Amino acid sequence: MNDPTTAIQVDQKQSLRRRSFLSALVGVIFGTLTGCTPDPLDEDIDQKFSALEAKISELEGRLSAPFRFDPLAHMEGEFNERVVFDKSELTVNNPDGVLLNLVSTDGHVGIRFYKDFDFGNEQTSNPWHMGFIEGLDGYQGLAILRDWRFTAALWDEDGKLLLGHLDSHPPANPPAEARLHVRGTLNEVQTLIEGSDQQEMDIFQVRGTGSKRHLAVDSEGQIHVGSRQHPQGFVLHDTINGLTYSLKVKNGQLSLTRI
Repeated sequence: MNDPTTAIQVDQKQSLRRRSFLSALVGVIFGTLTGCTPDPLDEDIDQKFSALEAKISELEGRLSAPFRFDPLAHMEGEFNERVVFDKSELTVNNPDGVLLNLVSTDGHVGIRFYKDFDFGNEQTSNPWHMGFIEGLDGYQGLAILRDWRFTAALWDEDGKLLLGHLDSHPPANPPAEARLHVRGTLNEVQTLIEGSDQQEMDIFQVRGTGSKRHLAVDSEGQIHVGSRQHPQGFVLHDTINGLTYSLKVKNGQLSLTRI
């Protein structure tokens, strides 16, 4: 019958031999890399092995350090790919200069479009900037502005659009008071609608409930009040007493009625 104690002792000796061999092998590798050769006959095998492990770990760190870098982006998805950038700014350019500049301020992303290639001098080149505004109660949305000069367009969180030569600081502009609000700040034509050279449909229409046409400008430039199905009239205010009158056409005659 085999003695269990003897078997355990044999296993311990074999394990010790294997570790001694491994220590010697690691020592040779370390000596080759560092120029120093450990004594393979040293009886303090455990301490020598631990020291070699620490040295090798330190050497691995030094060798891999020059090749470490922070990833520029994360790519996700097999077919619906998405790229997530962890940088505060990304510039897309060609040999002639900057085409697109993505910037992030306080966690919000903005896009800049350059009308020329004088990159680095924004007060001269004045690139158009599109960014999202947050943090102002009752007014959050998208802004398009010309850096250092004026804001051209503002969309609020409800989809209202404000246009004009506005304050260069987007939150300084009062919110739009209509779905489309043109706020004139310069002496210029505020709204211009042009028909095409082949215009046949109405150039401009105002409709109410049930698609009733209240007002239209046809392709010839003639103004139509109402329609055949729903004729309308003008509401006039007396310039002296302020009374209100309705001006309509009845049986080919103009009819003025006080409201």
